[in-house]
Amino acid sequence: MSPWLFVMATALNTMVAAVLAVFITLGVVRQERTDSQRELPSASAYMRPATGVGSEPTQSFGASQAIDLRPIGSPSQPLRLEAQKPARLPLQILPEEAAREPFILVLSGAPAGTNVFGAAQIGADTWFLSPGSATRIEIALPEWSTSVFEIAMALRRTNGVVAAQTKAWIAVPPPGSGSPGAAGPRIDADAAKDLLAKADRLLEKGDIIAARALYQRAAEMGSGMAALTLGATYDPNRLWSLGALGMVGNKERARQWYLRAAELGVPEAKARLVALGI
Repeated sequence: MSPWLFVMATALNTMVAAVLAVFITLGVVRQERTDSQRELPSASAYMRPATGVGSEPTQSFGASQAIDLRPIGSPSQPLRLEAQKPARLPLQILPEEAAREPFILVLSGAPAGTNVFGAAQIGADTWFLSPGSATRIEIALPEWSTSVFEIAMALRRTNGVVAAQTKAWIAVPPPGSGSPGAAGPRIDADAAKDLLAKADRLLEKGDIIAARALYQRAAEMGSGMAALTLGATYDPNRLWSLGALGMVGNKERARQWYLRAAELGVPEAKARLVALGI
């Protein structure tokens, strides 16, 4: 074959191959565009709300909206409770629709052993309030105190963010003390005297636990000496004189009963309070 014919044939084949490659490429690109348009929704599809037939929009109180938690009681007019007796904790959340949300309730400053009923405890001072339960919970404090408890209250959202906080002032007065201004309980002097004598005999035998129960009953009936001696059974400075070897004192309980004895007119109670040093 002539060299020129060979060169021309090779060039022709190359041109034909290039043209075919262009057509094939254009066909593949066109097909990919068609497939992508078929698979991908338009931008308006993303912006369209996904609602089903007959569905209604869900209304909830916005997590970013502020709420208010009103204080409970005051230092001069606290909420009054009885020890170990559940009573309603009047949480007032504003606006009212916010109370339908779930919250985490944190009580700081409440005595150990405080219980909140109608909520799930998730920590020593923390409870989970299910939606709508915040206005129905009850609280019980474990023991009485001559002083008012000042408790910091915080409502946290389930993501941990503080939604509202305030304070509650709660009083758990000693048994038989009654409310301020109210008439005191009727004192049965003979019965209180008899209980005091029985408690003294138990104390002499070293049965402090049983003696405490009788002293408390007599103190609740208005016996100042019973309250004073009951305080001594908790006083670390006096336990040794009672023969209570190995027992650990409780200054706070001693203080509470000494204060009660002072309220009942026992002069020695004030000196005992000073000796406690609290």
